[in-house]
Amino acid sequence: SPDGHTLASGSADSTIRLWNVTDPGSAEPLGVPLTRHTGPVNALAFTPDGKALASGGDDNTVRLWNVTDPTAARPIGQSMTPNAKTGTFLSFSPGSRVLGVSSGPDTVRLWDLDADTAIDHICSVTRGVLTPAKWQEYLPRLSYDPPCGH
Repeated sequence: SPDGHTLASGSADSTIRLWNVTDPGSAEPLGVPLTRHTGPVNALAFTPDGKALASGGDDNTVRLWNVTDPTAARPIGQSMTPNAKTGTFLSFSPGSRVLGVSSGPDTVRLWDLDADTAIDHICSVTRGVLTPAKWQEYLPRLSYDPPCGH
């Protein structure tokens, strides 16, 4: 983590473990393993403020975790799918909520995780008309509820 007190490790058993490494000679586990992935976890990145953790796995998903209290870490929202193999790279841009995600050969996608910025962009690009078909294409797990005009 940015403060150097918490280490996150991903595992082939599909779990993420958080460790107290304040004294690196005697690292101790924090809380219970995080278990929402269905394949090996191969990429981890803390947000610049250390309050959240992104994880990527062989299940081709990226998940976000609230790690404000590492002894009681919990998922944030649903998993995100980059529409390709997740790969082994996740990185937050310093001072922002932009997450870089490798998603296939020679491809890195930048995801802005600020909801208001995303809504503004969606409404601008769709000129305020987000059709049910486009909603289903990009947000298949969510009920149709376009944000433009809210």
